[in-house]
Amino acid sequence: MPSIKIENFIKNSVIGLQAYKVSELDAQGTLKLDANESNYTLGKNVKRRYANFIKDTLINLYPDSGSKNLIKSLEAFYKTPAKNFMFGNGSDELISIILLSLKKDVSVNIPSPSFSMYDIIARYNDLKTNRIPLDGKSFDLPKNTGADKNAGSSIYFFSYPNNPTGNHFDRDIMKSLLKNKNNIVVVDEAYIYFSDAESFIKYIPEYDNLIVLRTFSKIGLAGLRFGMLFAGDKLIGEFKKIKLPFNINSLTLSSIEFFLNNFGEFEKNIKKTVGQRDKLYSALNKLDFIFAYPSDANFILIKLKDNKLKNKFNRFLERNKIIIRSFTGEMELFYRITVGTPSENKKLIDYFKNFTASL
Repeated sequence: MPSIKIENFIKNSVIGLQAYKVSELDAQGTLKLDANESNYTLGKNVKRRYANFIKDTLINLYPDSGSKNLIKSLEAFYKTPAKNFMFGNGSDELISIILLSLKKDVSVNIPSPSFSMYDIIARYNDLKTNRIPLDGKSFDLPKNTGADKNAGSSIYFFSYPNNPTGNHFDRDIMKSLLKNKNNIVVVDEAYIYFSDAESFIKYIPEYDNLIVLRTFSKIGLAGLRFGMLFAGDKLIGEFKKIKLPFNINSLTLSSIEFFLNNFGEFEKNIKKTVGQRDKLYSALNKLDFIFAYPSDANFILIKLKDNKLKNKFNRFLERNKIIIRSFTGEMELFYRITVGTPSENKKLIDYFKNFTASL
């Protein structure tokens, strides 16, 4: 029986992609520190109150994303009127909505390295991408970013702090891009809870070409898949036209309302993560076989000091069931480590000390 000719149906931009890889836990005792999730769970009392709160959620009806209580809570939390935000099934859906709405001649500018989904989604939407190489040591943006005023319509994606490097980009450079109305600037603040940086949300009334993304995934609610997009009236009005109806399920909407009213529980875990990050960074810097980069996020980027260690280190990770984020190409000597609990971080450092001793 003849097989289907995929090329007759699927566009080349999709055929040429590599699927985003998600690690799978297939063995007990695995140390999983690759996805930038929070490894802290909520206390029993909070879980009990949460279960009681959502038990009456009506799952037989379509979700009510216009819930007055939820909207009121979000307006107060972000100090932003409801007309300037919309919900997404995680930030990934919102990134997809932004890129889906663009004309094909808009240039998509992405720092390198940065969050891979910006590039993946742009490519399957047949948009042209432009890589902005970051400084090899500090991972800063080039001072001349956006200097070509005749470049045509452009959109810039900035992870802030940047994933996987953990640093913040220069706010003056980002603001200079916003002053050029041929640009749209997307500031993805997925990791901002772990830093002292000021959010760009406050600039929404000032710049109608600014988009800010937020998520609760990194602070303990990754399983709920809830993201938010903030923008001025013009842009958000267009995005809402292509947002799928009922894109956020009822249980997630109820859950977000509950956790906004109990956000102190997350603030405790955020402080724990920041404290553990600093301790982990200090411990990693004492190891001779890697270089660790300072971070304002809930992860730390490391680099092997000797490219001859690559294969041996990979085998070591696999043998000891350690899952951290690895990279390819120019980043093949780099690894990103999610900050875990005290016991997880100690276990990782002990493993790495054993690796050092084996060299």
